[in-house]
Order: sequence, then C-alpha cells, then structure tokens
Amino acid sequence: MKYLLAAVLAGFLILAMFGFIWKTEGEFRQAALDRGWDGEQDMGMELPGDLLQRVSVANLLRVYSIPISVLLVGLCFGTAFWMGGSGGTDEANQPVVAEE
Repeated sequence: MKYLLAAVLAGFLILAMFGFIWKTEGEFRQAALDRGWDGEQDMGMELPGDLLQRVSVANLLRVYSIPISVLLVGLCFGTAFWMGGSGGTDEANQPVVAEE
C-alpha cells in the first residue's frame, strides 16, 4: 500500500511540474502578445520581475525534466521503503520463552 501511495504522489508531483511549465508558458505568451510581440521581432522586451522568475524556473524544469522526474520517483519510493516494514515491533518477532 505504501508503494502505491508513493507512486501516486510521484505522479502527482510530476504532473504538477509539467502543469507549472505549461501555465507559465501561457502567461509569458499572453504578456508578450499584450506588449505587441508578433513572433518575428528580434529585440528585447520588459516583463514584470515575478513573471521573469517563473519563466526562469519553468525553463529550468523543462531542461532538466527527466532527471528531476527520476529524482522525485526515487525520493518517493525511497521514503516509502524507509518508512519500515509491517509496522510491528521487534518484540513481536522474538520467540516466546516459558519459564518452568
């Protein structure tokens, strides 16, 4: 069960990463179109600082999407493995010794 939860969490985080990239690119395109960009100009334009930061993070996530995805899956499954086995104590696995 814990590995199923780890897989669901890893899938959700990866989908959230790609959703952030998609949403940020849409916001960038809209901001560029609002400022008169026709797609063929080769000149700079000024954008708000928070949008530029999100575009930078989205670009980083896009470039390193495969290693980040592997890292997220490894962290989720590693945490599930680390969380332990059956949840019992060590005393439950000890043999019972009867005193006579």
